[in-house]
Amino acid sequence: MSNPQQHAKISLSVAIVALCLLSVTIASALSQEVIKPENQETSLQGTIRLIHGYGPPGYGEDPKHDAHVSYWALEVPVPINTPCTPASDFGCDPAKRLKLFFLNTPLARLNDLPAAKWKDHAVVVTGKLHHADTAGEMTPIYIDVTTISAASTPKAQSH
Repeated sequence: MSNPQQHAKISLSVAIVALCLLSVTIASALSQEVIKPENQETSLQGTIRLIHGYGPPGYGEDPKHDAHVSYWALEVPVPINTPCTPASDFGCDPAKRLKLFFLNTPLARLNDLPAAKWKDHAVVVTGKLHHADTAGEMTPIYIDVTTISAASTPKAQSH
């Protein structure tokens, strides 16, 4: 039979572990923005970046043989997510970087796409979000772009 002090220490240890697990769960839930529903037009503020990475066949698993690819992306300050079914081959991870797709200009050169003039600038991108279905979409969530405009800068508050 254990003594009351050992029982109290074990109970306290279990409570501390439970609190730690709860705080991690809450923190991860609060550290992303879930945008609902997917495939409806929405606007996101972030910075346009030109990303260089690897493409097929292994998308970075074999850098010596994988194609070098570049694409435009929107980097957002807080990871975003959309509703997702866990059965997806590409998971349901949130994303801080979203590949930009321009549906009306599929064969244009990178510098001819609308994102080129906004490189490294704060913008608002409007379009439809989608979870990746293929590795070629490059990011867990991508956006079919409708418009890109300059982000408004917040006005200084007077005291």
